[in-house]
Amino acid sequence: MKSESIVDNKLYIRHNAIGFHKRNYDFQYNSFIKGHLANQLLLYNKIIIPTRDFGIIPVLIKWMGLKLFNKAIDSNTFYFLRVKDAVGYFGGDGDGIITFTAGRGKSKTWSWPQDAMFGENNIAIEQQLRNFCPDISKQEREPIIKNIINKSKTLRNINSAYEKYITDETYEDVKGDSELSQYIFHKNGKEINNDDFRKLEGIEKNQIRILQQEKIRDPIDLLLQIAEINMILYLSTLFEDADLFVPDGAEALLKNKILRLGIKDNYLDNFIALLELKNIPNIGKAVQGGDFSLLDIWKIREKKHSKNFRKWLRKASKQDEKNIVKLYIASLENISLIQSLPVKV
Repeated sequence: MKSESIVDNKLYIRHNAIGFHKRNYDFQYNSFIKGHLANQLLLYNKIIIPTRDFGIIPVLIKWMGLKLFNKAIDSNTFYFLRVKDAVGYFGGDGDGIITFTAGRGKSKTWSWPQDAMFGENNIAIEQQLRNFCPDISKQEREPIIKNIINKSKTLRNINSAYEKYITDETYEDVKGDSELSQYIFHKNGKEINNDDFRKLEGIEKNQIRILQQEKIRDPIDLLLQIAEINMILYLSTLFEDADLFVPDGAEALLKNKILRLGIKDNYLDNFIALLELKNIPNIGKAVQGGDFSLLDIWKIREKKHSKNFRKWLRKASKQDEKNIVKLYIASLENISLIQSLPVKV
């Protein structure tokens, strides 16, 4: 955790080719991810959220309330990275891992979810607010939209080098990891060639699958998750020194990648050690269970002790585990509440 910012793909809402708005709507009821956000608010000054249609905006408003959401935007707590391209798997002896941008097709008119997905940023945010937050008036929406646009970056016209990076890195990651190669191909990575990646079963010819919000179901999903990690790695390079949040179980993948690329191993060791701290209050679970609100978390975040803890954490190392636990608890300040919380074990 060497950076005050994190690119967090846990807050990235993935979409199928249809039903964009339903995925956004369902996301607001994911209490686990709401708890995850609470943890990140206490650990990082800025949370960078990848998005395709700004569907995370009404979710954050529902979770935090409009007043607190505006305060978070004004204080640079949230930053949005709009990515028009999605990572998918094109099956039936097709192209394997690809990046693609869906369009409006032959239709002359768009539904509002299509406007949000494919329109310009101001239109996308407007549609999300109008349809998911109808209580916000037009007069209120205008400054909100302006503020969000000022705290956003759009990645446009992604070139072939970007797709090649994601594809090549994904394939090399699998070839270099015996467990991954055995699970996906039932053979050692040294025996795999790139054509094998195009012939996975579980998808019809000319179909495209994208990674779902749910758990991994088969080798294609696992391959897509690795590709998405590489996508987020690429996106994190757009922000100087930003940390990266990756799915559970990805540490071994990153460790192998770092070794393959010749990067010193101790950097990842320190990072993982901080993520795996034991015996600290499980704030995420408390928020998930309704014991804390995000407003409660924000009040803690703004305390002097909490700010000092985040500043100190930037310099912490693997050897500082006991101090991290002690200072993290101190940063929460309210001891009576802390003692009633579950702990990470």
